[in-house]
Amino acid sequence: MNQLLFFLLCFLPLMLCGQQRDSVKAVNRLQIGVGGGFMQHEVDFTPAANVEALQGTSFGIGLRYFDNHLVGFQAELGISSAGWKENLDDSFSSLYERSITYAELLILSQLSIGKGAFQPMLQGGPYLSFPLQDKESIPAEYVEPVTTLPQYYNFELPFRVNYGLQIGVGFNLEFGPITIQADGRYLIGFSDLIKTGATIASTSRRGGLGGHVGVFYAL
Repeated sequence: MNQLLFFLLCFLPLMLCGQQRDSVKAVNRLQIGVGGGFMQHEVDFTPAANVEALQGTSFGIGLRYFDNHLVGFQAELGISSAGWKENLDDSFSSLYERSITYAELLILSQLSIGKGAFQPMLQGGPYLSFPLQDKESIPAEYVEPVTTLPQYYNFELPFRVNYGLQIGVGFNLEFGPITIQADGRYLIGFSDLIKTGATIASTSRRGGLGGHVGVFYAL
């Protein structure tokens, strides 16, 4: 199902572009900008863990290209923070917390509606995240149990490129050469943060929900 969703979001705009090119006036618009946002991140573990959301932020630069009023492409390169919180025991004085800083590349296909100043839009595409820094906070009361495989608490995460899909729904505001973009975003991770067999976690995949705002200027 995830692979089908990935295919549709990546290639549907291409098919629409081919169908509409003859009837939509070409605009050939290239824009560069900056943006940032926030996202409530979680990690889905197997076996299941009592995970809570950790708020992370992102900021970076973006490049947009439109060759008609319907379909465009947007690339973003930036720094993002993600991770998760986990309730190890209700009697503990604090939650377990792990925060990971990534260099992230995002390639989005965008489908917009209308030609006026306000344009609703849908966008989606793959992301690649390269871990740069890893911080964790372990409750003082935690004592590691004796198990065949180690716990992932106090476990050094290996360097693993993380990838998946981000979907956004929002709008563009056009003011001459300037575009203000705002959208809500949903992140679906397709790869595991921790290699299967290294710890008790057989799967460890990212998820997130948040928002993003960008400002772009036409070159």
